[in-house]
Amino acid sequence: MSCRRNGRAQNDPNAGGMRKPDQSPEIPELSAIADDCWFADFASGSGPMAVRALMSAHVEINAEAAERAALVNAVAAEIALSDIASTFGSPEIAAVADSSAVSTADPVYPAALAHLGFSSAVRPWRSHLGGVSARKVKRLCEPGVDARLFRFEPGAAIPKHDHAGDELTLVLSGGFADENGIYHRGDVSTGRAGEPHQPMGLPGEPCICFAVSVGGYRFRNPLMALAARWLS
Repeated sequence: MSCRRNGRAQNDPNAGGMRKPDQSPEIPELSAIADDCWFADFASGSGPMAVRALMSAHVEINAEAAERAALVNAVAAEIALSDIASTFGSPEIAAVADSSAVSTADPVYPAALAHLGFSSAVRPWRSHLGGVSARKVKRLCEPGVDARLFRFEPGAAIPKHDHAGDELTLVLSGGFADENGIYHRGDVSTGRAGEPHQPMGLPGEPCICFAVSVGGYRFRNPLMALAARWLS
């Protein structure tokens, strides 16, 4: 399936180009949401459990993502009803579910993740590399799918790397920047297979994000074998 990239792209003439985290934006930033193909999978209930959890949280805390999900759901429902009508006659069209965000008492983790055991009251970090901490979310991992939490101190970065498959990263607090754009709470960064990037925490509060990689991490510098082991 071909994806259309949403969000802030470096080559977007309306985005003002890539900037360093300590520079002030010249124009308002746009919300970065997942690509359309991920919403289609989400509407159909397909895809890895980790991706479905990430998309549920994305829709919960990002108003634009909620609107996109409602639109895709409505289109999918219309297609399904048309198929049913062509066979059994025209049924009444059910109302589209309210897409408003679901509130959660946790300041970081949306309800979609909190019910899986994510909690700000628990310090989940197990691995540390410089100013970046991580924890693998084993209950959401499966063959070929890696799910983990990251915490970036301001200015800290993961060494430049790419992936064997696509990667989705949902920002839960703070923000980070990479070669493709700048992301804040509720935004999703979508990485393509073979596309290198180097996420760096923005100034201010630490950035906490939930990343799902469909394919492993591949570091460009062979000397970064330590980072590869850190992410294994």
